[in-house]
Amino acid sequence: MKRKGLALLIGAAMMAASLVGCGGKDTGADNSTKADNTAKADNAENVVQESVADSGEVIELEFWGWWSSEARKPHMEEMVKGFNESQSKYHVTYVDIPFGDIFTKNIAQIAAGKPCDIMANNMEEVRFRADQGQVEPLDPFLTDDVKGAFYEQYLDACTGEDGSVYALPLSVDTRAIYYNKAHFEEAGINPGDIQTWTDLEEAAIKLDRKNGDTWERIGFIPVLGNGGVDTWVINANSGYGWFDENFEPKVNTDVNKEAFRWIRAQIDRYGQAKYDELSAVFANGMQDPFASGVMSMLVQTSAYPSSLKQNAPDLDYGVIPLPEFKEGTGHVANGGGFVLEIPKGAKDPEGSYEFIKYVTSRETQDFLSTNIGDFSARNDFDDSTEFMSNPLNQDLSRCLSETSTLVLPNEVKGYETVINPFIDEGTLGLSNTDDALDKAQKALEDYIKNNK
Repeated sequence: MKRKGLALLIGAAMMAASLVGCGGKDTGADNSTKADNTAKADNAENVVQESVADSGEVIELEFWGWWSSEARKPHMEEMVKGFNESQSKYHVTYVDIPFGDIFTKNIAQIAAGKPCDIMANNMEEVRFRADQGQVEPLDPFLTDDVKGAFYEQYLDACTGEDGSVYALPLSVDTRAIYYNKAHFEEAGINPGDIQTWTDLEEAAIKLDRKNGDTWERIGFIPVLGNGGVDTWVINANSGYGWFDENFEPKVNTDVNKEAFRWIRAQIDRYGQAKYDELSAVFANGMQDPFASGVMSMLVQTSAYPSSLKQNAPDLDYGVIPLPEFKEGTGHVANGGGFVLEIPKGAKDPEGSYEFIKYVTSRETQDFLSTNIGDFSARNDFDDSTEFMSNPLNQDLSRCLSETSTLVLPNEVKGYETVINPFIDEGTLGLSNTDDALDKAQKALEDYIKNNK
């Protein structure tokens, strides 16, 4: 399984948080006295920590994550239990915090000087957190064999602008098109024949089923599921989306306008009302139209099979890579990932690292991938692992080989907030797609200019 270090891990939605520092009231002591007291306190804490280790007392560590469902939490807890039983110096407790709260809570705890010991976080913003001083470097503990176990593009995403490594990859994902095998057989479609966007559109038309004015089956809508306009723009640009290779904004290019017009045409075939209806179904977490057979094809992440296992265990489906925009442009998909890192000020970075190393080891990664369904960033995953012995996972791993993984510079962080409203206008039919991209280009140029 070979993965190319292509382009882009486009930054996820910006996590904004206002931090309020915590501190005691100034009693009038001069700065040198306060510095001496701080040094003495730090030294005392180090002595206590060393005496705890020397005495053989177990050091308690907290691992924060957001996996709380019955499909995932038991496996996370079993993995933590495995680490605890593998050694006697540390005891890790898993603390699950809702996804919508965990990131801001983590930043607040760091600001208060009371961070957790190991934090699961998004891969897209490791470099930003390093720049902001929110994470500890792993360099004091990292060895070449550990660093060499990951694909270069993912380790690069975990590396700060200063060259230090600040996290290790926990999991990565990509996007693919999931298809209903029964529908394909009925329509006489060979999935291997879908190589370009034109092929995809022709297949969708064959899969459509309409009874009068009522759509009984939808072949495909590109921006439903877990694929947005950015997914298709990245695909059309062979790994680069709203920026070029020098990170200059390129929103309203001819290629992007053609891509957006194609997306709009697919929506128009079914009508805006039908798109809005299905979009609301996905947004509200209602019955999955692909799982129920209402849709024949759907863009989703590589983690989707774990959901289908729960919601549609009898569904016979397969996966194909995103087709090429034009022949030769590549089956490129955008992907993301999660990492494990040590928050700034954690009480025992060495212990935190030992846990991170255990979790990202080949054996533990195979356990997590097999039971949870997430893909590993390790470069030694092959069909000798339980996870990769599954043919479906082998197909998805081939999609990973053309997944874009470049992290954008910190100075353009948050760019989505200024262009997405215009992209939404085009997607919802409120604006001509060309005009939407022209306005988004201007907004992005202004945003970058104002942030320099």
